[in-house]
Amino acid sequence: MTARYNIYFNGYESFKAGLLKVINGHTDDYAELLKVFEYSDPSSATRCSSDMEKAIQKASKLISLKSITARPEGKEKERMTTADEELLNRKEYNEWVDDSYLLIAKSRFYKQEYNESAAVFEYCISQANDPMVRKEASIWLARIYNEKGKYSESYRTLTELEIPSKSSKGLKAMYYTTMADLFIKQQKYSEAIDPLEKAIDLVSGKRTKYRLKYLLAQLNEQAGNASAAISLYRDVVKMKPPYDVEFNARINIAGVFDVNAGNPREMRKEMEKMLKDSKNKDFLDQIYFALGNLSMKEGNDSEALEFYRKSVSSSSVNQNQKGRSYLALADYYYREQDLMKAGKYYDSTVFLLDKNHADYQALRSKSQNLNTVVSQLTIIQTEDSLQKVAGMPESERNALILSIINDITKAESEGKTSQYSDRYNLGQFYENERRFQDNIEQEGKWYFYNQAALTFGRTEFRRRWGDRKLEDNWRRINKARSSGSMSATEGSDNTQNVADSSITETLDYKKPEFYLKNLPLTDSLLALSDSRIANAYLNAGKAYAEKILDPEDATESFEKIIARYPGSELVPEAIYNLYKVNKDINYTKSETYRQRLIKMFPETEFARMISDPDYYNKKMEALKMAEYLYQEAYNTYIRENFTIAVSLCDSALKKYSQDYLAPKFILLRAYSIARIS
Repeated sequence: MTARYNIYFNGYESFKAGLLKVINGHTDDYAELLKVFEYSDPSSATRCSSDMEKAIQKASKLISLKSITARPEGKEKERMTTADEELLNRKEYNEWVDDSYLLIAKSRFYKQEYNESAAVFEYCISQANDPMVRKEASIWLARIYNEKGKYSESYRTLTELEIPSKSSKGLKAMYYTTMADLFIKQQKYSEAIDPLEKAIDLVSGKRTKYRLKYLLAQLNEQAGNASAAISLYRDVVKMKPPYDVEFNARINIAGVFDVNAGNPREMRKEMEKMLKDSKNKDFLDQIYFALGNLSMKEGNDSEALEFYRKSVSSSSVNQNQKGRSYLALADYYYREQDLMKAGKYYDSTVFLLDKNHADYQALRSKSQNLNTVVSQLTIIQTEDSLQKVAGMPESERNALILSIINDITKAESEGKTSQYSDRYNLGQFYENERRFQDNIEQEGKWYFYNQAALTFGRTEFRRRWGDRKLEDNWRRINKARSSGSMSATEGSDNTQNVADSSITETLDYKKPEFYLKNLPLTDSLLALSDSRIANAYLNAGKAYAEKILDPEDATESFEKIIARYPGSELVPEAIYNLYKVNKDINYTKSETYRQRLIKMFPETEFARMISDPDYYNKKMEALKMAEYLYQEAYNTYIRENFTIAVSLCDSALKKYSQDYLAPKFILLRAYSIARIS
């Protein structure tokens, strides 16, 4: 009695308190696939740790103080029943010890101490007297396997486990929710539907029921069962859940809606009605996003883009929704092959999305790969713009610069920050002005209502300054010293330098020289500009081929080097890359480039690599031999055999005069001669 109503009771109360913190502390993102269990949130362990530790202490105390292992006196062997034999073979005679071990294991599970928890569950499975405790421990062990990604072991554990029909609803619900979680974690959404349907009929509690019903609707949506998903979302609404759940269910109905099977006008009216409802003032971004998806399904791309932009510009604390809206814009422009815009929008997507988002790493990788291309395209555009401005008549060029300075002066007189005042040079301004104007014409006149311009500006800021915390004095070198208590002399040099630099920068962009400084106005500067363009085309082509996996654009980029700069030293490498890129998709074209490279540039490394398949191996062997000879010459020098060292260096320099080790041989030879002298 003491074990149950004192020690175990207090321990289990602590466990329940910790469990309640896990549930109440978890916030569902109803725009994403829900988690079956709240404990799958990585941060849940910190919320419940102290309560679970207390539960472990209480359960451990019960085991140490109340365990009964002494056997009772038995009957004579010939008079024993099977039940009597089973009783005498027990290792533990206090039934609350089994429950205490189970409580310890569950508490460690919620603390995410999975290895320790698994060991205790395995003990329960092998040693517990109560068969229901053994079965529950097996289900919990499967949950550990799910969390650790050991899906085959989880499936084996669950399929080998027999749950009798007379088992409690709670045990059955545990089994089916765990099986559903197993399939969902493997993205086998169709297979997760059946066990989740069974679980919903068994679980208790309004919150649990509407969450799982909502998840079931999402699974049907993922599996392509649109009508079933819509019906289930409507069931969620009928359950009268909290408003945010009801709202998201209605939004998802619009998302699943089939414009070919239903009436899109009615759905649009419902969405527009939601826009006018004052209860939805914090959800406008989601409504606009849903309208954008509806327009996209109808094939009205321009209207869809407008709704996505409205979604982004709506005031909301929901950063994930902003990220999803940016992602919709990014995906659209990516499909349209407008990589400049796509790159900027993917950059914003990654910046705003939660790092725990299922697709975060894939999107981050895609954004980085796109930025590799975009950075080279930006160089090409900037240099082309510089050359275009440099080629203008002087009077026309001066008039352009004067108009820029006037725009800046006017903006500052109106208390605004000009979008042109922080550009590095005229070429960048010239290109950016064109892009800004295109965006502003599409999206509205004022900069801060213009999401494309904001996206561009955010990316430009991060490119120049990195990720800066929003705070006072963010540009100062020494922010720690910029408080009001700073003495008159303390840090004055740094502060003055920063101030002087800031003033100079402010003055510079109002002077014509600021815009003229990078213009290629001489033949030598024009040659440097051409070199930067050619290198950018080469790097862009490689990025298209290796990062974006786009051989067509890679081919176009490499061919532009040959067309624009036929005398460039990069032409052999461009032809070699054209041969490689087209090898698997257009053999005839690839062969043409191979023959062209061998014929026009037979002495280049690239031609040798093509004409001799074993060339690379030979090259590596030669490098190894050069390294061996250098090591031999160096060791000879250390042994003070300077004459032999000089001889070895001379021999190496005859064979490997162009090798990267040649300078080392020359230096070692000089040292050896000096020692001989």
